Amino acid sequence: MSGSIRHQLCLDAGPAAAGEASLWVRMRAEQHQLPDEWSEGLDLAAVELVANICDYGYRGRQGEIRLMLELSHTRTEFTLEDDAPAFDPSQAPPPQKATSLDDAQIGGLGIFLVRQMSQSFVYERTGSSNRLVVGFGDPAIASRGLDRRQADEPGTDAQEPECGAERRIAMDRRQLAVISSSPLFIGVPYDEIEGALKACPIVSYRPGAIVRSAGNRPSSVGLLLSGVLAGHVGQIDGAPNFEIQANECFGEMSVADGKPASAWLVAATECSVLEIDADIFLHQVLTVPRIGRNLIVILSDRARRHGEEMAHRARVESELGALQRELDFAERIQASMLPLAPIFPDEPRLDCVGHMHAARQVGGDFFEALPLDADRYLVAIGDVCNKGMPAALFMTQTLTMLRGSAARGISDPELDLEVLARQGNDLLCQGNSEHLFVSLFIAVIDLKSERLRYVNAGHNPPWLLATGSAPSLITHPRNPVAGMIPGLTYKSGSVAFPRGSLLLLYTDGVTEAENVATEQFGDERLAALVSEPPASAQALVARIVAAVDAFAGAAAQADDITLLAAHFK
Repeated sequence: MSGSIRHQLCLDAGPAAAGEASLWVRMRAEQHQLPDEWSEGLDLAAVELVANICDYGYRGRQGEIRLMLELSHTRTEFTLEDDAPAFDPSQAPPPQKATSLDDAQIGGLGIFLVRQMSQSFVYERTGSSNRLVVGFGDPAIASRGLDRRQADEPGTDAQEPECGAERRIAMDRRQLAVISSSPLFIGVPYDEIEGALKACPIVSYRPGAIVRSAGNRPSSVGLLLSGVLAGHVGQIDGAPNFEIQANECFGEMSVADGKPASAWLVAATECSVLEIDADIFLHQVLTVPRIGRNLIVILSDRARRHGEEMAHRARVESELGALQRELDFAERIQASMLPLAPIFPDEPRLDCVGHMHAARQVGGDFFEALPLDADRYLVAIGDVCNKGMPAALFMTQTLTMLRGSAARGISDPELDLEVLARQGNDLLCQGNSEHLFVSLFIAVIDLKSERLRYVNAGHNPPWLLATGSAPSLITHPRNPVAGMIPGLTYKSGSVAFPRGSLLLLYTDGVTEAENVATEQFGDERLAALVSEPPASAQALVARIVAAVDAFAGAAAQADDITLLAAHFK
């Protein structure tokens, strides 16, 4: 063709060849602004003819497919060459209309559709190669294309004519080409659906528009030509339960059985839907044997997918049930590892009360209270980073370390808390591949000497309510958290702890508890609660827990909440 532009592409015959050819011709068509009718025909020819060469020419063997696209203002020619055995697609007979579902055959329409959409379809055998030239051209379209280009040039007054009847017919055929790729109409010749569908409107929906309402009886079957529909079962709010993609149909079951729609369908993107009137669908569309067979296949696939989804859901529910039982068991085990009330029931001088509420079924917070001898008692609190099962297991390891140290302290009147912290840190570092760590506050209350010795490994400073003094925080010395870096040294401290004194240990889940406005409970609110003289350790813990719960309200608990109070009565 004179004044034409040529593009060439060489493909390896294989499963991806048809897709590569389709992408190539669509890119070239867009690049040169070809009419939509030609673009659709080129795309169909690329997919069907290249797939035909791979499947029936080379039959899975290696081979080469050479494509050439030659474009001019009035015509486009698409040439395919291959070295497979000779086959003349121009002589392939048109498909026979089926008279019943049993006679309907799947496939065999690709070449026939290309021949219908093209202006010319010429085959020749040259040497050992097949050569097929498919031409697309239309005088009316070509003249409008020339007018378009002339209008862009200076000094011309050409106007694009309005679309006439031929344009509308061409547009209808283009829409039918899209519709025919739907699973419902696949393999159905144009002349069997054109009459039934030509009066059916194509409706556009903006994102968020309701396409179908649950509980209503639809008056049409929808075929989604473009876009995505989100399906909501039960409530329209929330995440969708399923999606409908382009070329899928919906509403055919409600139209067939007369029952209301079971789900809401909402446009997730810009959508274009062919609305097929219920009477047309039942009395004209379904009377085509091939369409009836396609519908059976569609419904069978849906039933199969539904069955698979139900089986998957049953497996998931079973696994979740087993996991829930394991978590319940782990929760009971973790609760049993903490000191049970009453703590130190045989020691009337020391009132000790603990409380832990995990954010999940199992948590990383803990508290400990152990007697060392008749006058010395070890109390501790800890907060493992992270939540859930990993934190609970690391918490168990930390408690085991503490209890081993306490056992040694029973025979050691001068239990060295600095050595205890250093050795405990080294033990927690061993095999800690998940890089967990724990903040700890460990104290020994000596009721005979009325002193409190302690070591703080990166934990919140506790409150000391000493007799005759205002409540104060024990802030020094402060050391790194345990479990991250081996070989660390820790410094301990000591303060007076006369009769009437109260020690309050807590984790950051108390001060960092949030309300629905994401405001934190904070240190100041805790300080105000501590400043009021408590009647007992139990009264102080109950007061703080109630205040935190009232502050949080309906907000979800984000962290474990743990307290331990020891009162030297």
